[in-house]
Amino acid sequence: MKRKILFSILGGLIIFIWQFLSHAGLNLHKSASEYTPKQNEILTKLQEVGLEEGKYLLGQPDPSKSHEEMEKEWSNYENKPWAVINYQKQMSMNMAMPMIRGILVDILIAFLMFWLFMQQADKNLKNRLILALIVGQIVFFFGSYTNFIWYKDPDIFAYFLDAIVPWLALGFIGHKMAK
Repeated sequence: MKRKILFSILGGLIIFIWQFLSHAGLNLHKSASEYTPKQNEILTKLQEVGLEEGKYLLGQPDPSKSHEEMEKEWSNYENKPWAVINYQKQMSMNMAMPMIRGILVDILIAFLMFWLFMQQADKNLKNRLILALIVGQIVFFFGSYTNFIWYKDPDIFAYFLDAIVPWLALGFIGHKMAK
């Protein structure tokens, strides 16, 4: 049990540190949060129109219309601009609770990964690294890549790297600790 807890904490820290490096330190995800000098104008306009907090896909028919009306209206949006907006009315720089929740989730992820390592019949380094990579790729394909297919997130390659680097580290450390 001691090794499970130690791996969970160590693995959680590895994931947490990688996430910091990926999103801030190395800023691999920069393309997903580009700056525009028109930001104040856009934010003021969103506030003026009274937009409620939420995530919006702009460039689609009103879903309250009938199916037939929506089908007809789709052609009006073809080959025209569209956007996804995640609108929040208040910026908060309080990072304590999101960081606590993040590290706790990362520790849980590492615990689950360690459990998978313990289930393996052939417990060699190669199999542990392959298992860790497979889990990383499942996470990538289910979340980031599926989202990319529809919404063209510009940081898809950063997410692909996120599905490799920390998972290989977990596989290597997990091999050493799960003997």
